[in-house]
Amino acid sequence: RQKQNSKLYGAVCASPAVVLSTHGLIDEGASATCYPAPAFREKLGSSESNNRVVVSKNMTTSQGPATSIEFALKLGEHLYGKEKR
Repeated sequence: RQKQNSKLYGAVCASPAVVLSTHGLIDEGASATCYPAPAFREKLGSSESNNRVVVSKNMTTSQGPATSIEFALKLGEHLYGKEKR
């Protein structure tokens, strides 16, 4: 629903590959990242990015628990602007 209603949505660790990609929630041409294991990276296909956190339109993805602060800051930027993050 979040994607359909143009709301923010995101996923961390393996979820971008296992949930978002599997359910068609990554737009064509969008970039995403996930836990850096080959089995998960392959599921992202052409969307794969090596960045720790990726913002693509309303979707934010992150590699895992070690990047959760960066993930949270990016969400804050989306909600309140970069100057308030």
